Amino acid sequence: MTLKSVFKQNQIFFIGYFFLLSIAIFVWIFYSKPDGFILLNPYHSKFLNVLFIGITLIGDGIFSVVLSIILFFFNKKFLALMIFSSFAISGIVTQILKFFISEARPGLFLGQTNYPYFIEHVTLHNFHSFPSGHSTSAFALAAVLSFAIKNKKYSILFLIMGTLVGYSRIYLGQHFITDVAVGSVIGVLFSIICWMYFEKYFERISVNTKEKPTG
Repeated sequence: MTLKSVFKQNQIFFIGYFFLLSIAIFVWIFYSKPDGFILLNPYHSKFLNVLFIGITLIGDGIFSVVLSIILFFFNKKFLALMIFSSFAISGIVTQILKFFISEARPGLFLGQTNYPYFIEHVTLHNFHSFPSGHSTSAFALAAVLSFAIKNKKYSILFLIMGTLVGYSRIYLGQHFITDVAVGSVIGVLFSIICWMYFEKYFERISVNTKEKPTG
């Protein structure tokens, strides 16, 4: 599998992803961190609070690990290994960056302001904001699922899933748009790398030859 073939076979996913990434870069360039954060948080409600607290769990590493285990034991070994490897490698890179970059989170930036939407009982950490680990995991998962699915039209659903997880990190006051954007890039990038270089090895491990990817 080559880089060109990955892009060619998954045009819907990448067109949608680069469109969303361009919006994030626009906000990144033309707004300060606090202003961009406030811009992307125009409205909160109890329903949305509950919704995004739930959605953000998809970006938790536990979700990807459990999904990988379930797929593995349901004889979807190729997909399970792709999900786990992309999650693990991208997650390690993100955690290394977090360790060396002690970037302040929105709670520290805006804690002394009149920003009204910090959510009660939702932990607001102070540092290690960059990049967003949840966004990395969510977009790594979205990319792998998009690459694996036969009907590429459904890849837009996985992209929406990743986007909602990324936005949930901003909505919940945990990250800035820069953290989410870079986290998404790391997740997608290492999903591509895993798909290109691990495909032939994981196919051998897979018992069910029908699992061979078509995307």
